[in-house]
Formats: sequence, C-alpha cells, structure tokens
Amino acid sequence: MVESYQSTSSGSADVAGNDSLAGRPNGSEELRARSAMTLSELKDRLAGAQDVVKTKYRVVSESTDDFVHDSPWKAVTMALIGGLIIGMLAAR
Repeated sequence: MVESYQSTSSGSADVAGNDSLAGRPNGSEELRARSAMTLSELKDRLAGAQDVVKTKYRVVSESTDDFVHDSPWKAVTMALIGGLIIGMLAAR
C-alpha cells in the first residue's frame, strides 16, 4: 500500500514538474522543444520499423512466389482446401 502511494505521488510530481515549465517565461519554448525532439525520435523509430516490415514482406512475398512457381498444383490444392473450409464455416 505504501509503495503504491509512493509511486503515485512520484508520478504526480513529474506532472507538476511539467506544469511548472509553463509558468516560466521560456517554459513553453522548452516544452515545445522537448516535444519536437520526442516527436522526431518517434518518427525515426517508426521509419526503422517500416523498413523492417518492408524487408520481411519482401522475403515472404518472394518465398510464396517461388513456392507457387515450383509446385502450382500444391498451391491450387491449398487454396481449394482453404476456400472449402471458409465456405463451410460461412454456411453455418
């Protein structure tokens, strides 16, 4: 219980610290600069994540294309079975 209170009170102290920036003459400028820096870091992280997803998508796409070209009847059979299962579930 005491630990819960301490963590809550320390969290409110952080919020109060951010509010005190707005009271200073240059507080809003500091807050704006910090927000812009956080936003640019977030954009960099998202760009990195997008590159990873693109790379993984290309690998999966190429391997699927290779599989379909190497054994087209297996791919048709898998699609037929998948369609049959979905059709049976949708009919219920």
